[in-house]
Amino acid sequence: MKLVTFQSLKVFNELKEKGILKVPPKTVDLIDLKKYGIPYGFMVQKMKQKIPPSADEKYPLWAWAKCGGFVAPRKRKNLLHRKQEPKVKITFLKPDKEVFRSDYMAYSFILSGQIVPRTQKEYALFLKEMKNLGVALDELKGAARKEKIRSKVKQLFPEIQATWPRIFNLKSNVHQACVWNIKWEEVEKAELCDNPRYLYNSMNPLRADGTRPDWKKRYLKFIR
Repeated sequence: MKLVTFQSLKVFNELKEKGILKVPPKTVDLIDLKKYGIPYGFMVQKMKQKIPPSADEKYPLWAWAKCGGFVAPRKRKNLLHRKQEPKVKITFLKPDKEVFRSDYMAYSFILSGQIVPRTQKEYALFLKEMKNLGVALDELKGAARKEKIRSKVKQLFPEIQATWPRIFNLKSNVHQACVWNIKWEEVEKAELCDNPRYLYNSMNPLRADGTRPDWKKRYLKFIR
């Protein structure tokens, strides 16, 4: 399977020098655990069940498997002149059995601590239920990030989490992938992305009006 990951020059050079890249088990340089909290832990747990890691593989590397008709996000104009560090776009080939794919759009629901709906109707009923219970959606996001929450929200959360495995059904046309490592011999191409006029690896760009793409709304179109 062809995959694409965007990494810093430092990380790329480490791959080139050592011949293999893994996330160091005692560091989380490539992971924002505070931001992703419970959803990230869920992903890692499910990946371990399907693709057992070696002893020194604790955290996976993230990559792109499908972005519409492409493998990874295309570069786009940096209209807001956002600062960004140079990245290396690494295209590599990995055996299918070593790739753990999930739906990027569906993942936005679990990052928000919400259900992953099967249908638009189910999601509408979920939102109505939360409103009737007096539970704000921000409270659910706080629960996903391990923030202090009310007992009512804490009681609801297991039922919500029970729907999360649906992200592996790949309903939308944007798929992310996790791998335990990248070997140098698997690298097909490496491209330096350092033009400040463009944004790279961006599926969630900040627009001029301060908004970002609503991936939950877009996902609902795939599950009529």
